[in-house]
Amino acid sequence: MQEELKETAQRLKNFPGNVKGEVFRTHKDYIIKKEGEEGVKKLEEKMKELGAPIKFEEIKPFDWISEGMSSLVIIVSKEIFNWTDEDVFEMGRFAPKFSFIIKIMIQYLVSVESLIRNMEKYWNNHYDFGSLKLISFDKEKKEGVIREFGVDTHPTVCIYHAGYFKGICEFTIKSKNISVEETACVHKGSSYDEFLIKWD
Repeated sequence: MQEELKETAQRLKNFPGNVKGEVFRTHKDYIIKKEGEEGVKKLEEKMKELGAPIKFEEIKPFDWISEGMSSLVIIVSKEIFNWTDEDVFEMGRFAPKFSFIIKIMIQYLVSVESLIRNMEKYWNNHYDFGSLKLISFDKEKKEGVIREFGVDTHPTVCIYHAGYFKGICEFTIKSKNISVEETACVHKGSSYDEFLIKWD
């Protein structure tokens, strides 16, 4: 597994895209929530060992930082803390709830439809690569489909994104039964990642 992580780290360091530094702050907050401050130190030490050093305290919210490094934080955390896929999903779900950028952006959105239709805007405010497209929205069936293009870092990150979309939806959708399912994946032969969002 160590060699696999090293190969993944080398590949992701060269990923051609960036994400806002705020994302790293939410990564750090979740690690502290589950593993404590020592968990952050352990993660930073492992990243350094893999040749991809990172210091969370040096990253500013509006800095553009490598998406490869962000993905690697998620992947390495799952490995060294023995997290399950559910833990990774919850990491994604946790992120928008503690992101002041997201809170500012969605404070005026009052309907499910406006929330989902504006997800493309959220993407453009966080990433300088790829795109997010609303494919369908059915108010009667209470479901919507969104697709990510240009995001092929790692399958574990797909799980994180599914959780992230659920976390955003929970701001506006007043339901305890919101589900997000990945229905197509670039790591399984598709040219995009697709997520089906349902609620009742």
